[in-house]
Amino acid sequence: MPRSKAFEEKLVLEKARDLFWERGYAATSIQDLEKATGIRRSSIYNAFGGKRELFNRTLKAYQSFNQDVLQKFLSTATLLRPALIELFERIIGLPVAERKGCYVVNATTELAAVDAEVLRFAAENRMMFTSLLKSALGDALHRGEIKADSDLEAQANYLFVWYNGLQVASQTGMPGNELRKAVKLAIAGLEWEVNDRKEEC
Repeated sequence: MPRSKAFEEKLVLEKARDLFWERGYAATSIQDLEKATGIRRSSIYNAFGGKRELFNRTLKAYQSFNQDVLQKFLSTATLLRPALIELFERIIGLPVAERKGCYVVNATTELAAVDAEVLRFAAENRMMFTSLLKSALGDALHRGEIKADSDLEAQANYLFVWYNGLQVASQTGMPGNELRKAVKLAIAGLEWEVNDRKEEC
């Protein structure tokens, strides 16, 4: 009969994610993970395969959670413009000390240039994110918010670039009012119908 785990896997993944998020992959050691998660290295290797495999699991768990949250958020939006403002505001509204950036973006920035596996994961994350945005843009088009001849894929990519750029810019300590001005310009850049009511950031 297999031995039961003496720890909650979800909690270990969350603690490991927070440590990788704070320090980065390279600067996090197995000893650091032992201390943060409260389990021995033998358990880390037995349950996850090692530091790298644990890191991959945290990325996948983070992506899955974000996908569910974003999908629910966008699918319940009655108007796209205020929904996008709220989405961006979730980043801007954080105190500077809590602006850690996106976990996937941070991992991509650190490792994608030298690690093909992380680069593939980042590409999958981008496709997931832009697919949800494209669907939301399509709904907005049917409601008459977006021009009928709009290139939805290009606009989804545009929002993805802005959203992730905002994550990075927010980490520099840029004031919220300056970030909001930039977001206002970004949202105005979408192909809105001219009669669409302009919401202020």
